[in-house]
Amino acid sequence: MSSRKKRKIYGGISIFFAVSAVSLAVMFAPFAKAEAAYNWKDITIPGGNIKESRISPDGSKLIVLQEGTTFNDRKLLVSTDGGANWSSSAAPEGAINLLTNTDGSKLVVKGKYGQNNIHVSTDGGNSWTTPAAPVESDAGLRMSPDGSTLTKCGYGGPLYVSTDNGQTWGQKGNECPNAVFNNGKMIYMDQYDDLVKQSTDYGATWEVIKDGAADEASFSTNGSGIFNGTKLSVDGGRSWNSVSPMPGQASDNGPEHLGVSDDGKRLFATFEPRGSSPTWRPVNISVDGGKTWQDWGNDIFEGGSISMTADGSKIFAAANNNIYRLGTLQLPQTKTFDVSTKPAPANTDNAVAKSTITAKSLRCYDIVASSVKPLSADGITPTEARVKILGGLSFNINCTQVSASSDITVSLASQYDVSKVRVYKKDSAAANLQDITSQAVIKNETIAGKTVTTVSYKAVDGANNDDDHTANSVITDPVYFGVVNDPASPATPAGAVSNPAGITPKGGKSGGLANTGASV
Repeated sequence: MSSRKKRKIYGGISIFFAVSAVSLAVMFAPFAKAEAAYNWKDITIPGGNIKESRISPDGSKLIVLQEGTTFNDRKLLVSTDGGANWSSSAAPEGAINLLTNTDGSKLVVKGKYGQNNIHVSTDGGNSWTTPAAPVESDAGLRMSPDGSTLTKCGYGGPLYVSTDNGQTWGQKGNECPNAVFNNGKMIYMDQYDDLVKQSTDYGATWEVIKDGAADEASFSTNGSGIFNGTKLSVDGGRSWNSVSPMPGQASDNGPEHLGVSDDGKRLFATFEPRGSSPTWRPVNISVDGGKTWQDWGNDIFEGGSISMTADGSKIFAAANNNIYRLGTLQLPQTKTFDVSTKPAPANTDNAVAKSTITAKSLRCYDIVASSVKPLSADGITPTEARVKILGGLSFNINCTQVSASSDITVSLASQYDVSKVRVYKKDSAAANLQDITSQAVIKNETIAGKTVTTVSYKAVDGANNDDDHTANSVITDPVYFGVVNDPASPATPAGAVSNPAGITPKGGKSGGLANTGASV
């Protein structure tokens, strides 16, 4: 029997909120940089005083239950433009436990305490009906993402299911599901026996799918993702992996609200103080399944409501300390420039003169077309013997934030033995070339039906591989390419990789031994 503390979960179909009973360890490690990030903007909700909030799973609507001038007075506010404008209509008296289907067209709330009813809207909250069948005030109410299935279940059962918007209810088994999905699928976290159970027949029968993993948790709309604050499952609870601890969390804080996207990559967590010295925390977010964590800034999330779209692209937060925010996932942007559109000077190999440059980053991807210049091999002396310089490229990348980084790939117009390719920086602050081959990933790839050699490396504004050494939102990047002049060497097959881990060859020089161990 599990001794975990039980907490009542108020959940909609877009996200199910839960509280873990196990506090995480104190961690103060810095947040790791991720390949995607949320852009948070503060929004205005007229009148404030938010009772509950939801974002529809498809992201089309922000939905708010607002408490009016009296305790049971309610209004429903809906925004279809990310919080810029809101429509307002009367909501049922004392409405709580707001549920929404995928597009926000169907809403369900429990009514005023003691009246034992629910209210259903099928037009996005413009009008409401009240089914005659009772729903006890202490019964947990849930809805499937498509809105076709409603369940009600008191503590310890039995379970009742309605497929006609609450007009009639049929008794099923005695298990109270933690989450309800489409087509009769349900999941129950049995904390007494520490079992994860699943039903595919609307709760009539249950199958144990995991032993020893049950805990209160958040569920994705498709039932694949389950997140309990310390562990994540992406296969509906059959297998679990631990997530990285969330930095900065105090030992007396535990998860209050949790969220997980359908693919299990986007997660969020807010924390509730539990000790004698309450300390609220900012919202923590992960975009890589809990491997690394970000936060939304320094502002704390002091209770309230927070929910996520099914794909994790948006998060809507309405905190009790009057912070209302919408987070939108920013994915890396990619820009490619065709160098062949620029005139090439003499003694510039076609591999360089007809190459392409690709920059991929959240904030540094804007290749400045006017800055791109092929560079001649004339007057360039390599750092090792028998290297033929093919030429170079000079270009600038504009960034939207200082000190940001860019993943740069140059696709040469020819194919080479990747172990023979050398990459150099011609730093204006240094007289000689600097060998950066150990920092690059060199591969042969098939692009548009032709196998070519690609060179990928990272540049950071004001730091690594930025020629002006100034954090000024511009990466200045002159780079040269060379090939060991050994025509007897066989070509590396397409797909081969040179130095994939960025390992410096023996002797500390990239031109000493190739990463295969063979002598150059």
